Amino acid sequence: MPNEIAIDMGYHQSIIITGLVFALFQRSLRSIPGLWLLSLALAGARERSQGNLIVPIGLRTGMIAASFVLHTGGFLTYNPSSPVWTAGKRPLQPFSGVVGLGVAFALALVLYPRPSPETKIQKSN
Repeated sequence: MPNEIAIDMGYHQSIIITGLVFALFQRSLRSIPGLWLLSLALAGARERSQGNLIVPIGLRTGMIAASFVLHTGGFLTYNPSSPVWTAGKRPLQPFSGVVGLGVAFALALVLYPRPSPETKIQKSN
């Protein structure tokens, strides 16, 4: 989908739009900002692996599995008296609080896709 949108709207706009679509189709309205940032990071992981989807799929699966193991194994528990905005209200939605948003923001900063040198050359011609 990003490649099809990039033809009409441009490289960065396609990543932003598809990321927003990814975030909107998830299960929680509170998680939309964190999941949108996560989608930017996953798009960057796809670009860095030359379009191979195994890296972003592996990252997302690893995050889901780690969250599940940490919560169901009792390694991480939510304190009912803590504010909802810190870690969210539901344990298996890690991107609904400020902590998850911070992690997603850090991943987006590190992995945000840069246009390949071939794309830059094509634009200059």
